[in-house]
Amino acid sequence: MKKLIIIPAYNEEDAIAHTVARIREKAPDFDYVIINDCSTDRTLAICRENGFHVVNLPINLGIGGAVQTGYRYALENGYDIAVQMDGDGQHDAAYLGEMARVLEEEKLNMVIGSRFIEKEAFSPRRPDGWGSGIFPG
Repeated sequence: MKKLIIIPAYNEEDAIAHTVARIREKAPDFDYVIINDCSTDRTLAICRENGFHVVNLPINLGIGGAVQTGYRYALENGYDIAVQMDGDGQHDAAYLGEMARVLEEEKLNMVIGSRFIEKEAFSPRRPDGWGSGIFPG
């Protein structure tokens, strides 16, 4: 099965190289594509300097448009499984193999992971965390 990690990235110059390194280390049987969402920092330059697989959007589409671009890329390139991971490294690539295995063995259409699974409680403190508080995990 062809497996793809979609990495939407907007101004992730400080984290994108580490994120790709972790994917290569922890999920080597997955391909990846970075969807550079018109970053204004060095994200695109870092991707190109390192030979990362990148789609460069000419205008900022936001997270929704970047993720949709990634899924379109997956469809057009014959991937069987596609997963989205943030460019800042907050998601752990070590779990992707297990998630793909369960998806295949159980003949599921979707598997959803949570970076909060081991925490007893989560209290969002910033506006971007409020949605996670309403819709946990």
